[in-house]
Amino acid sequence: MSKGTLKILFVDEKRMTSDLEKASYRKVGAHISQATNFGQAKDMLLKELADVIVINFDYAEIDAVSMCEHFKKQAATAVIPVIFTSVQPLPKRVTARSNGPDLFIETPVPREFFIEQVRNLLEEKIRGTERVNHEGSVAFDHQGKTIECSIQDVSKSGILLTTEMDIPAGTKLSLSFSLPGYKKPIKVEGEVVRRINADTRKNTPAGLGIRFDDFNGDSQKRLEKYIAKSQHDDPKLVYYL
Repeated sequence: MSKGTLKILFVDEKRMTSDLEKASYRKVGAHISQATNFGQAKDMLLKELADVIVINFDYAEIDAVSMCEHFKKQAATAVIPVIFTSVQPLPKRVTARSNGPDLFIETPVPREFFIEQVRNLLEEKIRGTERVNHEGSVAFDHQGKTIECSIQDVSKSGILLTTEMDIPAGTKLSLSFSLPGYKKPIKVEGEVVRRINADTRKNTPAGLGIRFDDFNGDSQKRLEKYIAKSQHDDPKLVYYL
């Protein structure tokens, strides 16, 4: 998530995103785009990922539950929080689903309150994945070759590598890397979730965001101990995992 403007994709009726409505959201720090169906939403997310997806549960032209489950299961969009809005209380059939929305907001609510709830949701997700800057390297096999990349930072949920390699989102990788104070390497099965482009203005190198899926042996326990000892002076994880 950017520190400035919050990018929101609404899946709703056109009347929800009139020019006046868009201008009002900009005043409270949010830029909104709008899709009226599933196909439009997918196409827009392929062009540019949003910070959060907001789906109108009451919009009869779409199946909000199926749409949410689709985005949660796709590697490129699985990390994007999904919010349902409705004039009705939270339906039981939504709460029973493992790939359901991250937040349910009954409407109408003041715009400022809505944005506050969205930002709180994103902050909660970020707080759960605080990261530690790490100067080591990680090794993995890809297309028949053993690759070694520098590590920018690591968290309990994933790792950011410095590399120009363009490995597609959804690619599974078996990673191995060492941590200070531990003789055995950390071994984990991961999945590429984001390509980070270089930004010369911010002196940010190109890289890959990889989400951890399954740890080998006691690797998870050792990584969590290392993170707990080291993260107190580090900034929050950039919203790429």
